[in-house]
Amino acid sequence: MSIDRRDFLRLFGATATTAAFVRPGFAAPSLNHVVVIGGGILGATLAYTLARRGVQVTVLEKSAPASGVTGESFAYLNASTKADDRPYHVLNALGVAGWHRLQIELQGALPVRLNGAIQWRSESGQAEEIFATLRRVQEWGYSGRRIDEVTLRALLPKAVTGPVAGAVLYEQEGALDPVATVEALLDQAKKLGATVRFPVEVTGFDVSGNRVRAVKTTEGEIEADAVVLAAGHGSEALARSIGVKLPLKSSKGILIHTDRQPGLLERVVFGPGITIKQDPDGHFVSSGAYQGSDAGSPLEEQGQRILENAARFFPQLSNARVAKVISGTRVLPADGFPVVGFAGDFRNVYVTVTHSAVTLAPVLARFAAQELLDGVPVDILAPYRPSRFA
Repeated sequence: MSIDRRDFLRLFGATATTAAFVRPGFAAPSLNHVVVIGGGILGATLAYTLARRGVQVTVLEKSAPASGVTGESFAYLNASTKADDRPYHVLNALGVAGWHRLQIELQGALPVRLNGAIQWRSESGQAEEIFATLRRVQEWGYSGRRIDEVTLRALLPKAVTGPVAGAVLYEQEGALDPVATVEALLDQAKKLGATVRFPVEVTGFDVSGNRVRAVKTTEGEIEADAVVLAAGHGSEALARSIGVKLPLKSSKGILIHTDRQPGLLERVVFGPGITIKQDPDGHFVSSGAYQGSDAGSPLEEQGQRILENAARFFPQLSNARVAKVISGTRVLPADGFPVVGFAGDFRNVYVTVTHSAVTLAPVLARFAAQELLDGVPVDILAPYRPSRFA
């Protein structure tokens, strides 16, 4: 998908500007080599961003890129579902803007669809809820609007929507294929000189004072000027090994991927009891918000129910096949908000752990690069520092 600069500025004129959140701070360190631990969406975006700044980057992944939480993600790019906390909403809006920026920067090379997200409800009470959320984020400067039933059907010409009590369109939102996006970003990082090593497990750190001098791995020690923890659930134990508290919890969910289908859906859809998208390669992805679910039943049965529910709204899926069912576990910091910044007293160990990592990856990578390479702390990250758990 191509987006020209005028459209980008029209959609994100207010929220894409970050200068207001930046202030001078400590002196910039001299970093030649940064080790990024974790090959998920955060690690891949960090690797590309740091390499683009001219830093030598080594990515260490214990299994394979995008093999953890990233690969299990629905990968919805949004800020509209973060309407309970304004600073967190703004951070996510900057993340969505970041994907538009990256797609322009990489000339459309990423498997990202930014054609909008649609919500509709069949009951008036539920419709009022999505309208209330819409109004709140509109007041915060986010782009979204109500749409009537005629517009809804025009935007989803292949859908059988059923009764429509209300509908909302968030034009700038979208989704991506998380595995293919990680692969594309790592490829771009490698073109810029980054090294990606897997499977390599980190076993500890060589510490001197308040600095890590080297990363210990199953393949020996790797010297580093700085280390970034972007290992999802694994970041908790890594932080603990250097005396830093990083409490994480998890949340489970079920996704299905269908076999490849003809192009039916260009937008992310949230209907009554359905969450669904179609990746650029043709696979449909739908979540476990479906009728008649039974968490105790076998995954295959749950997956088939999800597909049958999706086919109620998209009859073309009646003959589709469930290619895989994923019982995923999301990373959640203990208080639900991102953990971003230097770990404890360490001045060269940086933490990036968050829910909604797919949405936030571009902005967190850019801010992390700024704090690491320029020595300028970013004010908007102040509520999310690891020190709050000390």
